[in-house]
Amino acid sequence: MPLMLPAQGLLEPVDDASGVDLPPRFAEALGHVRTVIARCDKAGIPNNTLLAALMTELMPRLVRAYGPGGVASVLNQLALELSSAGSAQTNRQ
Repeated sequence: MPLMLPAQGLLEPVDDASGVDLPPRFAEALGHVRTVIARCDKAGIPNNTLLAALMTELMPRLVRAYGPGGVASVLNQLALELSSAGSAQTNRQ
């Protein structure tokens, strides 16, 4: 089953996850992802375009790694945790 941080932890970037068992080379991978995001921001790529591209790459990888039911379960749990956390409203694009 995929790593699940508490909902409030999902709303901010992860800088200190010392209390969480992370996969090998997590910090390195996160650094690469953050670098690409920063380059896209600098290039003026709209945030909704970047998010769509990230989801396009992420979802098939998640399904291959955890199966459709596993991904659905994690997304359901995430939705429940975010709803119960009373997260701030965001614009849907």
